Amino acid sequence: MASSVQSINACFSPQAAETSAILRCMCVAVESGLLPAVLESDAKWVVDAINDNCPSSADIGIIFRDILCIVTEFVISVTFVSRKANKAAHALAKLALFADRTFLWKEDCPPCIQYVILDDSLSFFYEVPLSKNKQFMK
Repeated sequence: MASSVQSINACFSPQAAETSAILRCMCVAVESGLLPAVLESDAKWVVDAINDNCPSSADIGIIFRDILCIVTEFVISVTFVSRKANKAAHALAKLALFADRTFLWKEDCPPCIQYVILDDSLSFFYEVPLSKNKQFMK
């Protein structure tokens, strides 16, 4: 597991920000040796464009080109998850708005999202019927 926050002093469209974030995640996975990797995003149109190998509009086309090069060279998949299931990433994105430098956590949970991870873990446990959690029934 790895998490990263990077502040960029520029004004991006939401599409460019989401696409750049996915590219950054891929670079962190490759540089950290966290392969194969599964990246999750709540930006469905970005995920679909990557998985369909679709060229994108000119303003973010170069970012897509870099993403597609990485996907073809390394074992990385990109999947869609709803924002409700992606609370940790959303909390990290909020942190990036105020970050004055890049942060990278490897094999650690960033302190600012520990509550989100714990909440997600507990909600998963209670949503799955107990009969499917046989290891907890002993």
